[in-house]
Amino acid sequence: MVNLTQEIGNRSGEIGSPRHVDPHLAESGSEVQPRPRLLIASALIFGLVAGFLELALVLAQDALIPKITMDSLRTNLHFIWMIPLANVAIFGTGGLMFGWLARSRPALANKLAFLTMTTMLALALLMRFDGLYMIARIVLSMGIATCIGPRLQARALGYPRLTCWSLGLLGGGLIVLIAVDFTRVATAESRALGNLPKAAPKAPNVLFLVMDNVRAASASLNGHDRPTTPNLDRLAARGVRFEEARSTASWTLPSHAGMFTGQWHHRLSVGWDQALDRTYPTLAEYLSKQGYATAGFVGNIYYCNRRYGLDRGFARYEDYYENQTVSPFETIRSSSLGRCLLPLIGYPVRVGFAEMYRRKNADMLNQDLLGWLSKQRDHRPFFAFVNYYDAHAPCVLPEGTHRRFGHAERPRKEQTEALKRYQKLNAHTLKPEDGDPKQIDREGIEILRDSYESCIAYIDAQIGRLFADLERQGMLENTMVVVTSDHGEHFDEHGFVGHGQSVYRREVHVPLLIIPPSNSSRSLLAKGVVPEPVSLRDLPATIVDLLAIKDKAPFPGSSLAPLWSTNESLAPDQAPSPVLSEVGHKTHVPRMERIPATLGEVKALISEGKVYIRNSGANEEVFDLNMDPLEKSDIVAAKNLNPSLDQFRSTLKQILAGKDVAPE
Repeated sequence: MVNLTQEIGNRSGEIGSPRHVDPHLAESGSEVQPRPRLLIASALIFGLVAGFLELALVLAQDALIPKITMDSLRTNLHFIWMIPLANVAIFGTGGLMFGWLARSRPALANKLAFLTMTTMLALALLMRFDGLYMIARIVLSMGIATCIGPRLQARALGYPRLTCWSLGLLGGGLIVLIAVDFTRVATAESRALGNLPKAAPKAPNVLFLVMDNVRAASASLNGHDRPTTPNLDRLAARGVRFEEARSTASWTLPSHAGMFTGQWHHRLSVGWDQALDRTYPTLAEYLSKQGYATAGFVGNIYYCNRRYGLDRGFARYEDYYENQTVSPFETIRSSSLGRCLLPLIGYPVRVGFAEMYRRKNADMLNQDLLGWLSKQRDHRPFFAFVNYYDAHAPCVLPEGTHRRFGHAERPRKEQTEALKRYQKLNAHTLKPEDGDPKQIDREGIEILRDSYESCIAYIDAQIGRLFADLERQGMLENTMVVVTSDHGEHFDEHGFVGHGQSVYRREVHVPLLIIPPSNSSRSLLAKGVVPEPVSLRDLPATIVDLLAIKDKAPFPGSSLAPLWSTNESLAPDQAPSPVLSEVGHKTHVPRMERIPATLGEVKALISEGKVYIRNSGANEEVFDLNMDPLEKSDIVAAKNLNPSLDQFRSTLKQILAGKDVAPE
């Protein structure tokens, strides 16, 4: 620092006096020309200022406008220091280039450097605002640079010592920030575990497995004729299987939030671009307060991303592997300028559909879980959550997977070509030479369903291997296991393909299996199958009940344990929650008359063997759960249904008003 100041500083010793300029900085008249080192120092200052301003803007946006975008899901845990460091690297590289140019063309380097760096600084900030075209950002940045660039140039070159001291102070601040924040992130889990209270003696572990997007109709656990879940079928003999479990929502985020908080979809803050807020405590938070070590490993790196708030209460939570990685690429990618530059040299940075093919498969998630368990040395009970994503579109089996059904056994190229024809059919771009539309439609649906059910079988195989590993280690002796799904999937039933579109059976009827620790008494299970409809909303209350820590638990709903622990009729205070499923208004997609969720909120309520569905505009449907389980015949117009309709309307009104309602 001293040498640099002596070389390019004000030799008169008067800091800030532009009248006393190093003769090496003057050139034929009044225009000040830089030495390369001063130009590089100025570039580094620009980078530091841009980095700190961009970081401040990011933090302010997160606090004031907590809207989630696809790109924000790839936020590195170390972004606090990566953003300014990336800007220093980018601006510093530019400074080196202009410094080299200044050796031969000082006047040109001088003007270009400050105009370019001011443009880059403005662009770095404008890139953080959505809704602007790229060309608008560039033009606006250049306009700002034209106005203030010359002033910054005069200031930097007229006060060389101040430039050097500014570089030292800002650079030192960045070094401190890196040291503090890197340590904070690296020690977050150990600090969280170190602050846990003492757990109850011999407290059972909890393993919570969610098979994302797996509908009950495609699981042999629930009677499907294909052997998609042989391992779960076998494990069901150890526990309780629920025949009519329903998710609280037909898509990932609100369903998981409901399973973690015990709250209905309409009471939660979650939305397509809105995270779970801190209004309601989560299961992980409560178990942490009981002394449990907590960890989450998710394959759905989108809606189970920590940005959506599902990580709350977990000492360790892994979504994108890259979000935990420290590397030059991740550092540069953290800045807005870096995300502009990396694609130019062949590194894609946008979060999109293609990333689904590079997913974390079930085997990888199991290894992450087992690796974490192997490091738990203090013998605390654990609560581990795993989200398996393999059965979510696009359903691509990992290489070497042997159990395949139907069309999934065909060569991948043939499947791809058939699906392209199916996509053309749905996009209304099919040509006569492509084939018979009915055959193309049928083949496309069959390929999608066969691939989906093959992926379910893959998840089941990996769960079987996980259980075998845990059993060898003796961990299942004191571990309660919950296996379920967050929602289901349509394959042309009701004319839908996918989920999050309605609350019909195929989208909300899910598997549910609860397996007590192997050292518990089997006599506690009066029956191994529960036929009554139940809601996943009751899972938090059930888990804390089975752990014998329900007295001060903050979760609404009822424990499901009385349903299997006795063959007697339940007392009113033992009744499970009403079975309500919801999906919010999908405002981010065009309105389509055939898809209910694009028209408004949709709700389904089960009572007295009937399913009541209310769509937007108070449109109602009723289906007989026993006589018409596939919900094909709407009986809402039946004359003898009026009393039931009145009861459904009243019950739904009370639930939406926040009142506790016992199911009929």
